[in-house]
Amino acid sequence: MAAPLSKDTPNFEGVWNLQGVPWVVRKILGCASLSLNISQAVSRENPNPESKGTPGCNELSETPVTTLHIKQTVSPGSFDSEGYYPINGEDKEYSLPVFGDITMRLRYVNTSEVSDKVLRQRLSEGSPSKTVIDEIAHNRTKGWDARVIWGFEIIDGYRYLTRNVITTKDEKAIESRLVYDFHC
Repeated sequence: MAAPLSKDTPNFEGVWNLQGVPWVVRKILGCASLSLNISQAVSRENPNPESKGTPGCNELSETPVTTLHIKQTVSPGSFDSEGYYPINGEDKEYSLPVFGDITMRLRYVNTSEVSDKVLRQRLSEGSPSKTVIDEIAHNRTKGWDARVIWGFEIIDGYRYLTRNVITTKDEKAIESRLVYDFHC
């Protein structure tokens, strides 16, 4: 199902099923299906759980921070993952089944800040708020970097959540677009 207009950055809550899996992802996942169950919360508390109890770290932040709680389910397979991802522009370490140990940073940006003109236009048309998530991920061990732009796009007359990914390793880049149906 296409994404309703009530779903726009920053509201990603719902179950999103990956459709039309690109070749590169199919090679990684085989014949698997992937879904994201996203919930979110907005808080003024310090989003770093390790800092609880540290003097001066339990203060409220100046601006509210949205944290996405994402349960990723891959069927069949044992690549399921679950995590909390604050959208505050700060680096955070994660260990994910498919990608290994990575450093990730998420922040909101205006669609006008998207450097690729074609992508900027698609996101501007599909995202009434003109806001998207800019995700940067880095795997030191395997030597790759990824930039992911989360937003909404109109595809064949329907609106979908998309994640446009550019993965770079050894100066070679692979681009893909993941398109998600809204389930509920």
